[in-house]
Amino acid sequence: MRHRLIFFRAFALNTRGRRRPPHPPGKARRGPTPAKAAWRAIFRQVLCAALAFQGAGCVGGNSSPPASLVVSPTPASLTINPVIAAVMVGGATTTFTATLENTSETIQWALTPAVGTLSDTSGASITYTPPATAASQTSVILTASAAGVSASARIDVTRRLASVTVTPDAASVRIGESVQLEALATHDDSSTSDVTLLATWTSSDPTVISVSPSGNATPAGLTGGSATITVAFSGWSATSTLSIVPPIGPGVDDDPLLPQQWHIQNTGQSGYAQNSGASGEDISAAATYLAGYGGSGVKVAIVDTGLEIAHEDLAANVAPGSWNFLDRSSDPTSTTTTGDHGTSVAGLIAAVRNNGVGGMGVAPLATLNCYNYISSNQSSEKLVMSLGGSPANPRSDDVWVFNQSYGINTRTPIAGDPLAEAQYLDGVTNLRNGLGAVYVKAGGNGFSSFSASGGCTGANALGTSCQNANMDPYNRLPYNIVVGALDAKGKKSSYSSAGSAIWVSAPGGEFGLNAPLCGGSLCAANYYGPVAYDPAIVTTDQSACDKGYSRTSDTYSYSLFNRGAEPDGFNASCNYTNSFNGTSSAAPIATGAIALVLEANPSLSWRDVKHILASTAHQVDATIPAVTTSLTNGTYVAELPWTTNSAGYRFHNWYGFGRVDVDSAVAMAKTYSANLGTLANTGWIASDPLSLAIPDKDAAGVTAKLAVPASPNLAIEAVQIGVTLGGSPRLGDYGVELTSPSGTKSILLNIKNGYGSVTGPVTLYLTSNAFYGEGAAGDWTVKVVDGWAGFTGTLTSWKIQIYGH
Repeated sequence: MRHRLIFFRAFALNTRGRRRPPHPPGKARRGPTPAKAAWRAIFRQVLCAALAFQGAGCVGGNSSPPASLVVSPTPASLTINPVIAAVMVGGATTTFTATLENTSETIQWALTPAVGTLSDTSGASITYTPPATAASQTSVILTASAAGVSASARIDVTRRLASVTVTPDAASVRIGESVQLEALATHDDSSTSDVTLLATWTSSDPTVISVSPSGNATPAGLTGGSATITVAFSGWSATSTLSIVPPIGPGVDDDPLLPQQWHIQNTGQSGYAQNSGASGEDISAAATYLAGYGGSGVKVAIVDTGLEIAHEDLAANVAPGSWNFLDRSSDPTSTTTTGDHGTSVAGLIAAVRNNGVGGMGVAPLATLNCYNYISSNQSSEKLVMSLGGSPANPRSDDVWVFNQSYGINTRTPIAGDPLAEAQYLDGVTNLRNGLGAVYVKAGGNGFSSFSASGGCTGANALGTSCQNANMDPYNRLPYNIVVGALDAKGKKSSYSSAGSAIWVSAPGGEFGLNAPLCGGSLCAANYYGPVAYDPAIVTTDQSACDKGYSRTSDTYSYSLFNRGAEPDGFNASCNYTNSFNGTSSAAPIATGAIALVLEANPSLSWRDVKHILASTAHQVDATIPAVTTSLTNGTYVAELPWTTNSAGYRFHNWYGFGRVDVDSAVAMAKTYSANLGTLANTGWIASDPLSLAIPDKDAAGVTAKLAVPASPNLAIEAVQIGVTLGGSPRLGDYGVELTSPSGTKSILLNIKNGYGSVTGPVTLYLTSNAFYGEGAAGDWTVKVVDGWAGFTGTLTSWKIQIYGH
């Protein structure tokens, strides 16, 4: 390849007294009926009985002698305590007490079956002695009876305990998390039973680690330490030693530059620039660091210019396996004196924590390798070897995450290297034991300019991206996580290339300069733009003051920090820089975040990682308006605002799904159970030949449809299209839109972009992530708009390919 690469009611019957109606005049009263007479006789008997009970006589009525009232005695009742008891073969006796009410008869006891013995078989209390031996566990019914009533209790006779153990007997527990301990009882016949909920749990120091009655142990403090958890059951006990994983990060680690690393924790600091950032605009990793996550066990490869493997803030995290393509050695330390891009990238990923020098990487416990592909002649073979296709010299097939802080600048549409594309596919299919390596790539730095030959006037005036992220063929691959850059105030960095191929954004900063060293407005007006004095990123640089981005003698180093002269004195040896920026910074910061996610859940596939990032990303710049312009036939929307698709995902071409949110991503990763299934794609579905003129500078544009079949109806993970234009089009005029069957619209290429003129036919290959999670089946509509007068072309065909599950 010859293209150079760059950097979530009783009704109380109100029976009123009713009066008997008066006897009608002239009518004789009738005597009671026989039925009424019988009821009256019964009533008199009852009344007389009551009066006799009160010592009074009964007058009139029945001539029979008064009846006597007979009162029945209250029945006896019997209860036993306890009702259920557990005893152990050969164990201690248990006392049972019976309470008999309303009679004084003697209580008799019985045991069924006769397993064990009773101290007596009569009396209010008895003791039960379990047998000395028993073949198996059993239950015995103890019965007490007296006065024709009885009660019973159950005695569970268990085997003799031989021991109690606790699992785990030692473990580390993270702040904010917990560990469930389990207690197991072993009996004399080697059988076991879980007694976790029956045992008693205590902690040697509840202020460090507390334990619940069910054996769930949780750190009680916010620092490191350890405690012994004891479980006790039936005279036996066991212990587990738990240690708290110490927190890392701001406020904990002794890294002098960490307070200025706003991308990790933004408190509104300046990062040694003239201006300050906005508090809270960072990667939101506080809870993750408090829990002690740092990327441990995750190997990251930096595909770049080099890596100073002996650097004081990197060496402890550099693992064997790096490669120098220039001299075929395992040391990719660069010999350049003007700054080593890979060394600065490495610091953002995994600069060593708490070592008293420099700052901290986003994943300070991860390990690093580097392949200096960018410094080589960039052959297809070397790129494949650098992306996991080599078992030795270099060893790249054991890498978990590949960071690619580079890209292609071209004003002419180009295809990627088939060998490299095959390696990406192989890497996501076979590496990490089939879970797939995670590939992270910089989106590009060409929003305002990217080519020495210009072509950005129209985009600059309109306020759209001159270089679209889709111009880089490797950004179009679904295997790459393409990253855009954010400044310290939470908006797109001035230079960050936009486009529908962006997946997420991460801090990249601006330029980090100091006005006094720029001759007042020199840097802002003539070179870096108005954001020259906003914070860049603080990271590692080549060691010593005679090389790197920090050099005491470099009059073009426009920050005191880079000259080793800032007031803190933390960069007197010029081993660090405060002016590193670009999507070259955003990509490694995202890479570090992914390492934290993978430490939290190493079983995640590469697609799981992408899904988690998309699902947890933080929406930034939420009120950003659409970019519009006047064309013939109306106002044209050249860049959409934030759009929510039919699957509920928010997307913006400048930010992808939003800024990486580490705490949310790690929390989701720890409980992740989604199943994306096997990655599939529809293959290319192509239109018939077309000959549709594209109206010159017209908002209506030209449209064409394609139907994607209902079987299989994929849940979308990425959509690619190929649009073929004929005639002699000036490609920079054209914008390409795509509307899904669900009605979601995405702009895949913005009008007035930085492409030049070509002679057709030419096919533009473009990718959009805006349709993530939607269903693929149905009619898709492509629209091509000419945004600038003067050149015309035709839409001669188009095709679509959808990846999903």
